[in-house]
Amino acid sequence: MSVPPNILLIATDQWRGDALGCYEEADAITPHLDALASCATVFTRCISNSPLCVPARAAIMTGQLPRESGVWSNARGADVDGPSHVRSLRDAGYFTAVVGKTHLWRTGPGPKPGLHAKQMDHILAAWGFNHRVEVNDPIGTGSQSCAYTDFATEHGFVDAHRQYINDWIAEMHSGNPTPWAQPPSPAPKLMDIDSFIGRTGCEWLQTYDKSQPFYLQVQFTGPHDPYDGPADFRAWYQDKDIDIGNTTRIENPPPSLQARFASRNPIARATKEQRRQWRINYYANISLIDHWIGELLDTLRRSGFADKTWVLFTSDHGEMLGDLGLMGKTVYFEPSVRVPLLIHAPKTAARRYDQLVQQVDLTNTLLEVGGVQRFNDSLGQSLRPAVTNGHGEDLGEAVLSELFGETTVITERYKFTVNTETHEPSQLIDRVETPDERRNLVADRSYQHVRQELLERYLDPLRVRIDKARMSRYREYVKRTARRN
Repeated sequence: MSVPPNILLIATDQWRGDALGCYEEADAITPHLDALASCATVFTRCISNSPLCVPARAAIMTGQLPRESGVWSNARGADVDGPSHVRSLRDAGYFTAVVGKTHLWRTGPGPKPGLHAKQMDHILAAWGFNHRVEVNDPIGTGSQSCAYTDFATEHGFVDAHRQYINDWIAEMHSGNPTPWAQPPSPAPKLMDIDSFIGRTGCEWLQTYDKSQPFYLQVQFTGPHDPYDGPADFRAWYQDKDIDIGNTTRIENPPPSLQARFASRNPIARATKEQRRQWRINYYANISLIDHWIGELLDTLRRSGFADKTWVLFTSDHGEMLGDLGLMGKTVYFEPSVRVPLLIHAPKTAARRYDQLVQQVDLTNTLLEVGGVQRFNDSLGQSLRPAVTNGHGEDLGEAVLSELFGETTVITERYKFTVNTETHEPSQLIDRVETPDERRNLVADRSYQHVRQELLERYLDPLRVRIDKARMSRYREYVKRTARRN
């Protein structure tokens, strides 16, 4: 009987799908990921099932869309008694470990100040992790504690770190964010939060000595804001010609975006040089994480694991970086909803896969790689055939992304956003007519047949998958708090 392979899942937070050096015209400098891509399957159109941390991570864990899990925002995590691919792999004989940010419970400003991640350790254990080193969301470290703030306390810079984080939070709350002016992390060199995660992941691999195969998740917190890329890595970009992105403005923005553009949004008014520096700050964090990915891959080789380990790299969602006058995520434009996905299997050829895939596909892929029965009720398909022989399963013609009680169906050409329950439309993008996605065609009568076909073909059949009780709880939360998140 063959022994299942080890699995290393490297995940990040808020990494745009186009920010890989292996892509033509890309500005991000990622030599180690480029090397991985040269012997991996590169999925060029992987779509986040939700452009926000907790719902996206719940989708990967459970194989469920937000309409099924009820995770519509960061305010509530998934039901730990539901499906868990980590628990399934553990029960099948894998030793499961996680280092970094899981965001399977709310680690942001919601929990009370002073909460230590160790107090929530039972949640990660219930999800199926044997070994756990949890790090909070960067914003959460401003008032809460975790393995990283313990490390910063030990080395005498926790106060400087927290001041840095809380200054950024205050700037965000002021309504006048200036990400281009964000200074590097005040941590000593290679002692920032992502370096802590990378180093800890390497140390785990160096000391793993069990006979059973391992499933290790190394989950970096970057390049999520604050845009704290170290000065050494920023210097890589200072003389580089940086594409400042899509400077057009959205025509007929959907209701959820109208308030942003009604205000004096400094992001939309950023100068060319400001946009350039913002991207340098962001890309510097990407290059830092790439450095640690190189260290992880080198540790795999030196530890003798490389020839028997599947390596996967992805992110929860992307980042607008000023494109279309927007910052962050939570929208369905390509920079926010498209994420990188590389999958390397030992002794397989490098490939490029341009078909649409989605995060719930990753769930069943991990299970199948581990020789575990797939979640048959999940809409996700396995990407293993695409990696091993270049012939993927019939993945369908559309994928879904959901957030805040809305659903977007995404095909090669269209993105169509509706209220999940009523199917009232709010946005329609034709990526052939307007590749920059600036035009909202939802009210254009000539697209009436397109809207109807997308509804009938892709959305109407999925009404039965809506967990109405959880949807109702989310709607009540919004009504009670006047907050979507």
